[in-house]
Amino acid sequence: MTKTISVTATAEKTPGAKSDAATTTPVKLKRGRPPKSATKPVATDADTGATLEPAPKRRRTYTKKAKAAENGTSLGVDEGVFFTSRLSALEADTTQFVPGDEDISMFEEARAAASISEGGVEGGGTTPSTPSALASMVGYQAKKIQLGSYVIDSWYLSPFPDEYSRHNLLYVCEYCLKYMKSEFTFKRHCQRCEQRHPPGDEIYRDDNISVFEVDGRKNKIYCQNLCLIGKMFLDTKTLYYDVEPFLFYILCENDDQGYHFAGYYSKEKRSSMGYNLSCIMILPSKQREGYGKLLIEFSYLLSKKESVPGSPEKPLSDFGLLSYRSYWRRAIYEILLTCDGAVSIDDLAAQTGMTIDDIISTLQTDGMLHRMPGTPGSYAIVADAKKIKEYVSKAQEKSPRRIDPCKLRWAPFLIKAPLSAAPTNRRRSTSTALAISSTLVNVTSDNENDK
Repeated sequence: MTKTISVTATAEKTPGAKSDAATTTPVKLKRGRPPKSATKPVATDADTGATLEPAPKRRRTYTKKAKAAENGTSLGVDEGVFFTSRLSALEADTTQFVPGDEDISMFEEARAAASISEGGVEGGGTTPSTPSALASMVGYQAKKIQLGSYVIDSWYLSPFPDEYSRHNLLYVCEYCLKYMKSEFTFKRHCQRCEQRHPPGDEIYRDDNISVFEVDGRKNKIYCQNLCLIGKMFLDTKTLYYDVEPFLFYILCENDDQGYHFAGYYSKEKRSSMGYNLSCIMILPSKQREGYGKLLIEFSYLLSKKESVPGSPEKPLSDFGLLSYRSYWRRAIYEILLTCDGAVSIDDLAAQTGMTIDDIISTLQTDGMLHRMPGTPGSYAIVADAKKIKEYVSKAQEKSPRRIDPCKLRWAPFLIKAPLSAAPTNRRRSTSTALAISSTLVNVTSDNENDK
């Protein structure tokens, strides 16, 4: 739809001249656009009616700075002003922003890294087959975490989501274990986070040490974050997101501000193999404080509470085997020092919560299990009491912190039969125990299957 309007062009009034009649020209315009004349208005002389010529355009006068700009040269500050006095000559000079050799090399490295992360390598290379291979090529992993007041280096690759793995440093709340990418988000979260302890039940407290039991089904997000953090320091850990069949026991240091995460261990709710521990991890910032053996002792305390001997999940790692053998040796030696008469391996299992296989393995490793002469299938525990006392005293000095069973407030997750009523294929001995002298500890166990 068009409209017809009139445009009036009036000549400039000159001194002593009469006003010229206005000329009108019809113009068709479209709706929504400003009026625009089809023909330019023509100025005429009021007396003669002659058409007036338009004034000639003023030609551009080239200054010294304009000629310098055309020639590609620069002027000093005193020689001219650029951009209508807004920039000086130094500020207007763009030659300093030309990419150099170092900038070009950085660009090539970034482009090569981007091509690898997209699934291919320039120049006919191969695509990384595993996340660890990709991480070694382009650094595609979170290398550090800030947990509380500590910045901890990662030991192994942890499968954080891609948007978080691209950052070298992740910020983790030490109360709810939520991980964040930026420091600003982390500080804002710390101001608003109302949680001051792990979710679940506090089942043990001794001085500044507390242990919480967390169900993986009830607190799924917390346990998943816990497993992702644990994978950063455990090479053989494979559980990340399927946390519902597990119980997690969180070790914390408590103070006026809250309960600070120090380590944890997990175990299956229903273990067909009788395992009382599946995974254990202590933060590097909390190591060398005896927390590892403290959690191991706590796991065996729960096994004794359930009246079922327990054992860690096999196979054990190298460091795990060293820690467990140290605990097994100390637990067995303490009972051998306090025994008043004959003690069988079954009695050791009942008092320590350990399985018979772990007890026999420890005694054989220390060379304390000997075959009794003249009695086939019978063995005796023979050890030097002086060496046992020295070992126990050194262990107590090195790790003075112990678990107090009286401070445990816990009920078993599953009710099981008492240990004495548990089926066993091992026959108790009825033979007489050897005498216990001041230098030797001799304990008999006539068990045909103990070998």
